[in-house]
Amino acid sequence: MGKETAKDKLRKDIFRQKKEFTPLDLQNKSAEVFSVLEITGTFQDAQNIFIYNSLSDEVSTLDFINRWAKEKQFFLPVVTGNDLQFVKYEADKKFVVSDYGIKEPEGKAFVEYDKIDMIIVPGVAFDRKLNRMGRGKGYYDRFLPKLKALKVGVCFDFQLLNSIPFDKNDVKMDMIVSENDLIW
Repeated sequence: MGKETAKDKLRKDIFRQKKEFTPLDLQNKSAEVFSVLEITGTFQDAQNIFIYNSLSDEVSTLDFINRWAKEKQFFLPVVTGNDLQFVKYEADKKFVVSDYGIKEPEGKAFVEYDKIDMIIVPGVAFDRKLNRMGRGKGYYDRFLPKLKALKVGVCFDFQLLNSIPFDKNDVKMDMIVSENDLIW
């Protein structure tokens, strides 16, 4: 194995910090993150939203999706090869667990990207200059340039740093939301 990069070190550090919280702690923090997002005019105005189906250590999305599902349309990612596609979320839709352990909806990919108002993006770490660091596979960095929609990174306070390592392929966010912060 090659030398550990600054990104690798930061990922390990963040994962270590996440282990200090119980699942209930993270659930409560997730509710706080989304309560900050919900008061923004951009969220209030958004009708069609790409969002992720959270893993247990990410800002949890399911309660948020279900709370707003009658008023807004949500689309969840499905990994296809090296790419992301998004499929409309419906509560009664069948889900398949991916190789990464993520529940992915079955159905036809939604490709009318110009109709999407907002994409809510997970990340391992973000910084105050709107940089995002993911898990290292590059799915979002390859997908995000296809959209004109507002890119919103969501994270816990301890994942929001003054500065993180980034490179030219990393796509910046338009907004970052944590429990106690909203950065434009």
